Amino acid sequence: MRTRIAKLLAILFSFSGTAAYAGYSPPIESVDALKGVSFSGQEVGFKYRERFNECDLTNTCDKAALKYGCSADPNKNSALMRLRGGVVFFDAKMGLDTDGAPLLYPDATHQPETSLQYQIPGNISLNSDRVPFIVIPLGGFQRDLGVELGDIAAIVYNNKRVYGVVADQGPKCKIGEGSIQLHEKLGHRVCLSRDNQGNCTKVKDVGIAGNVLYFIFPGTRQALFSHVNNQPLQPSNINERLQVKGEQLWRQFTSH
Repeated sequence: MRTRIAKLLAILFSFSGTAAYAGYSPPIESVDALKGVSFSGQEVGFKYRERFNECDLTNTCDKAALKYGCSADPNKNSALMRLRGGVVFFDAKMGLDTDGAPLLYPDATHQPETSLQYQIPGNISLNSDRVPFIVIPLGGFQRDLGVELGDIAAIVYNNKRVYGVVADQGPKCKIGEGSIQLHEKLGHRVCLSRDNQGNCTKVKDVGIAGNVLYFIFPGTRQALFSHVNNQPLQPSNINERLQVKGEQLWRQFTSH
């Protein structure tokens, strides 16, 4: 009887757009980096999860054929949740986003600019080779999940936790993508050669196959972009700010 009632409640929640969720079981290799995290929360964004799964299974997006599908690089998304404090969590693979890296030759996927730019003269994009950042899907994900470009995120893989920023947008049926610097910080080497200034000139476009955990802290863009000691956010201070503010947010998230 109780099981039947539980199933009925789950159905009712699904019609409202969110559902109570008992929890998520993280990869055992990342347990130490997740101490204090409660995965009890609300399932959200059902239509987005359906898109990701559809792309993985059929190489289509909203029933439309894709030139570059997901079968060769599946999303591997099994959870999309809102955790305590409003933190948006999802798991996925991690593809490679090289946008904003100035010395990589443009190709079908590389772009010279990122969706997020510094609010300083020159319309300067974030450099994928220098800044740890993640990509979120287009198609309403940002609006419906309450996530903004510029929000701070924590990314966990293989017991490593790195703080980054939501800096770019990608195809609406794909999730899980990170910058060169994020891959490198997580221990996944993707830069094959550098010049004498330390700039990446050649990459290995091979992502992390799965078990990457993403935690986005909505509403934190302002904290990242605010002036500190009369200095705006800029290439010279963004990584330090991400580390300091990211660690503060993580401690608040895991201390309750």
